Amino acid sequence: MYAGADAAEGTAANNVDGGSTGGRVVTRLPSAVPGISDVVHVAGGLLLVSGQTALSDDADVPEDFDAELDRAFAALVTALAGAGALPADLARVTIYVRDLPNRSLETIRAVRDRWIAPGSRPASALIGVAALFDPRVRVEIDAIAVAPAGYAPAGSAA
Repeated sequence: MYAGADAAEGTAANNVDGGSTGGRVVTRLPSAVPGISDVVHVAGGLLLVSGQTALSDDADVPEDFDAELDRAFAALVTALAGAGALPADLARVTIYVRDLPNRSLETIRAVRDRWIAPGSRPASALIGVAALFDPRVRVEIDAIAVAPAGYAPAGSAA
């Protein structure tokens, strides 16, 4: 355990950095997953979004790959909204796909374009992986966004 971990975990929703990053982390939006933040707002205006998946609260994952992609992108948009951002604010998107050679690139692009306007054109990567954290999950999406002008979440030092 790193020094100061107990103090950081004990803060209300980890909203303000306790000094462990030298003040560079402004806000941490809590996640349902223990030990991580859905979104971290970094001084300088970046929003770092943790990997989002289609895994529901009741541990359900759609059997249909398109539906799983849709739900993962919906989770990404929800995480962005929690930080006051929109898909148009995305600077980079990384999509991790289990068993990528057997997935349709056209399907992945079509679903992506339903959630991210093609005109937005964030930097992107599509990475095939052997496994994700749960064998039922085939897609995980993480992202970097630019915080909207004037963004200062409640409880932040910004």
